[in-house]
Amino acid sequence: MKLDLKVSGMTCLDCSRHVTRALERVEGVQSATVDYRAGSATLEVSPSIPVAALITAVERAGYHAELANEAPTSTATSPSRPVAGFESLTVRQEAAGVADFDVLIIGTGGAGVAAAIQAAGMGAKVAIVEASVLGGTCVNVGCIPSKNLIEAAARYHDARTGFPGVAPCTPSLDWKAVLAQKNELVADLRQAKYADVLASYPGVAILAGHAVLAGGGRVRVGDVEHRARKIIIATGASPSNPPIEGLEDVDTLTSTTAMELDQLPTSLLVIGGSAIGLELGQMFARFGVKVTIVELAQRILPNEDEAVSESLKPLLVEEGLEIHTGMTPTRVEKNESGIVLHVSQGSLTGELRAERVLVAAGRRPNTEGLGLSDAGVRTTPNGYIEVDATMRCSTPDIYAAGDVTGGPGYVYVAAAGGRVAAENAVRSLASAGTASADPQELDLSAVPNVTFTAPQVGSVGLSEASARGAGYNVQVSTLDMAQVPRAIVSRATGGMVKIVSDAASGRILGVHAVGPHAGDLMGEATLAVRFGLTARDLAGTLHPYLTWAESMKLAAQGFSMDVSKLSCCA
Repeated sequence: MKLDLKVSGMTCLDCSRHVTRALERVEGVQSATVDYRAGSATLEVSPSIPVAALITAVERAGYHAELANEAPTSTATSPSRPVAGFESLTVRQEAAGVADFDVLIIGTGGAGVAAAIQAAGMGAKVAIVEASVLGGTCVNVGCIPSKNLIEAAARYHDARTGFPGVAPCTPSLDWKAVLAQKNELVADLRQAKYADVLASYPGVAILAGHAVLAGGGRVRVGDVEHRARKIIIATGASPSNPPIEGLEDVDTLTSTTAMELDQLPTSLLVIGGSAIGLELGQMFARFGVKVTIVELAQRILPNEDEAVSESLKPLLVEEGLEIHTGMTPTRVEKNESGIVLHVSQGSLTGELRAERVLVAAGRRPNTEGLGLSDAGVRTTPNGYIEVDATMRCSTPDIYAAGDVTGGPGYVYVAAAGGRVAAENAVRSLASAGTASADPQELDLSAVPNVTFTAPQVGSVGLSEASARGAGYNVQVSTLDMAQVPRAIVSRATGGMVKIVSDAASGRILGVHAVGPHAGDLMGEATLAVRFGLTARDLAGTLHPYLTWAESMKLAAQGFSMDVSKLSCCA
């Protein structure tokens, strides 16, 4: 039979493990699922087990326990069961055999694993399906490997650049060893942050195979059909090619395959001047590859504030990158020497040549063969799954989260969406509604982003142009990084910090930065935008001297004074 305990005093996952082990040592306990966040333990026990023995076991482990339900009841006959962490709610009990899982999640990336953790923590029986490699884009082919290679390139570049009084040198470069350590790091993090984390939740089953929605809560995984009361789609997105003649006929590189090259090319054409193209382009350039970047828009990073593009481009060109903006790729062909990219710019036409070409100009949702139409799930014209703010799809019992929905393509946004989807999915199984059971919504009011070039780009909130377009009377303060003491002592004065504010209220609408650690400024900047802080709030807050974060204070002071006339830490 099933028994629920309230457990107090737990603060972390290790606490859950301690209580689990203590309970499982009690004779008559068949299984125990403990959630430290919900302060609960759900047990399968023999009918004759004394509750006092369970409470004593928990207390001997250093915690406090009490019975959560008035009378233990058999799961075979009980009309309802408590949902861990929401004692005022009860989940509708389905007839035996109707559903294999409370929640079935498709995809083990940032959104999927966050959803699994959330749902399991609320007491749901969860399955998570993976057709390929556990962990999704970020750990396998995205954030982790790319930033690792960017770091390796930075070390190589710094050695060859030197510092006043420190002579530059040319270190040996073993590209295959660089790739090997990258692959080892990826494997370690995949195990530690995905496989081991999922294994620590007894209520989560991992199913291997391609999932297909069959309607009515049914999902086929390989040759086996499973029934789920709620489904969450978190299958992510993949690189896609723009419609350029001949592109499909040449051996192009994607952001994935570029990081798996056996040897470095002598030259590389990069189609796309946004974050991925610039990050990987600069990385290869620092390893000695001749890199040419082609961007259709009139400036690189066209979705950023214009000041960001103007600040970053000359710094990349200074490192040797060749950058063409406002240029349209029209045709690609391969000849005996490599790749030829035909381009046009207004009435002018020309050719660019390189050994390899990297396409970094688009993504597509991973929905092929998923059976969305059979399940009645609507998609956008671009194929992304339509969801509302609660992450629910057009089919009420199906949710979606992460890149497959076409929202901001950042793993932290995907994880947040996964948590919201899972919480709402489990809450919707409650038989009685309360204020605490109202659906949660994904808050995208302040979404920071970072481009990991050198220097980095960080931004959050409205650009100056978008703020004016939204009808704000805008005030702007732009701080040159040469005014930041930390930048001066580090001899890294390229870049700037720009704060956009509402003239009427003083509220900060957006922050945009180019600098060596611009991404690290975005935590404070995001709080400022999300909670309506003013420039005066930032300027009046103590910032440690000789840190990059001090640039936020100086930029805020720029609204009311000339920072060039301040002493070092005024």
